[in-house]
Amino acid sequence: MERDAIYTQRKAERATLRTHFRDKYRLPKNDTDDAQIQLAGGDVELPKELAKMIEEDNEEEEGRSSVIGQLGNIQNIDLDSIKGKAQSTLDDLKQSAEKCSVM
Repeated sequence: MERDAIYTQRKAERATLRTHFRDKYRLPKNDTDDAQIQLAGGDVELPKELAKMIEEDNEEEEGRSSVIGQLGNIQNIDLDSIKGKAQSTLDDLKQSAEKCSVM
């Protein structure tokens, strides 16, 4: 009986982890996981290793979603060419505004 209780708890822990990632990545829910969590008593406490893995994953996601994290993704950007294109577009707009009879 004790062994069955331990296995039920472990199955519920893994089901909780899978449920977390399904929620995070917006995947369809699995009724089997929900049933395993209910068999273990509903509120399952994850072991330290699994909880740490989820916490690290959440920290990575927060880092990627920040502005600094996004700037890290744009490593090979040529700011000089972007400035040049912006300046030429501005010059073109000024020239077309000078030619406009309304303005």
